[in-house]
Amino acid sequence: MNADWKQYLSQAGAQFDKNNDITTFGLPEIEHFMVKHGPIVSDLSKQTLIKATGEEAFSFLQGQFSNDLKDVTESTAQLTAYCDPQGKVLALITVFKVTDAYYLSFDESLKETILKRLTMFKMMAKLELEEVSEQLLQIGYAGEFADLDLQRDFTLKTKEIYQVDTINSQDIKNVTVIKIPGPYHNYRLFGSIDAMKTIWKTLKSNGEAIGTVDWTLLNIVSGQPVINTQTSGQFIAQFINLDKIDAINFKKGCYPGQEIIARMHYRGKATKRMLRIHSPALQNFVAGDEIKLQDATDRNYKFTIISAAPEIYEGTIALAVTTLKALESVKGDLKNENGDMFTIEPMPYDLTEE
Repeated sequence: MNADWKQYLSQAGAQFDKNNDITTFGLPEIEHFMVKHGPIVSDLSKQTLIKATGEEAFSFLQGQFSNDLKDVTESTAQLTAYCDPQGKVLALITVFKVTDAYYLSFDESLKETILKRLTMFKMMAKLELEEVSEQLLQIGYAGEFADLDLQRDFTLKTKEIYQVDTINSQDIKNVTVIKIPGPYHNYRLFGSIDAMKTIWKTLKSNGEAIGTVDWTLLNIVSGQPVINTQTSGQFIAQFINLDKIDAINFKKGCYPGQEIIARMHYRGKATKRMLRIHSPALQNFVAGDEIKLQDATDRNYKFTIISAAPEIYEGTIALAVTTLKALESVKGDLKNENGDMFTIEPMPYDLTEE
């Protein structure tokens, strides 16, 4: 994290844990409840940012990622996956474009691995890859009326998912704004530290600053997977529902894992899917945890946690990957070894196979 930015957030009340995650801004119960409706503002320094430039930047990246980079313009961003040859997702990447540069945003824990892999495969390609997380900071803003807030404060009209706009005013220059999926209006903003300080102050006056875990709730409720070091390379793209959230283009050319992913799409169906589960008890889940739940006949069902967070009112909500066919035989309630009950909740998008 940018040291100047961390100092600014600390002066604003941010409390950090040993992993540099913000736990609270001093009012944890209020912050947690504000997630339900917003408006909320959050630091997103746990995301890294890679800048790709050069005359062959497009052709190189197009051959690496699961989505069609042709759809990325200065007004449209994209969610895409970087996969291994077996179709397993190494990283989930938000891609956007500013002038002739492509920017790749993904989980900070994967920074060295992904940058090293991209550098290895670029070989003699005419492009440069630069890590710019210290220069372009990221924050998130969300709420039921967040679109109106941004329109009022910065004259933005960013309405559609993955639509991109730019804040250029007298005091704020060259800040990229992307609307991302969420339970309501949800945005990510990228800009210089001076611009972010001004924007943070403005957005904070509208609502509440929240910590890292509370922001995670937005992804969970929206069924949006997160890939970090614990889950990288563990799941074929369809297992974390990337075909259901427009992160795969099945008509583009080759990329690592394309054959496996396309075969599953055209000739078969996903044997596993990411589902949302809820327990009324507080669970200490972290990404990559494997949990076993039992039904009334003591039959075991395995779930792998993608992300988890405390629910707004009680208990824990999580995204987890499991085998679908096994669930067809569930009898009665699902419980863990401690007797805590679990329910499978509907996802915000259709998981039916075409």
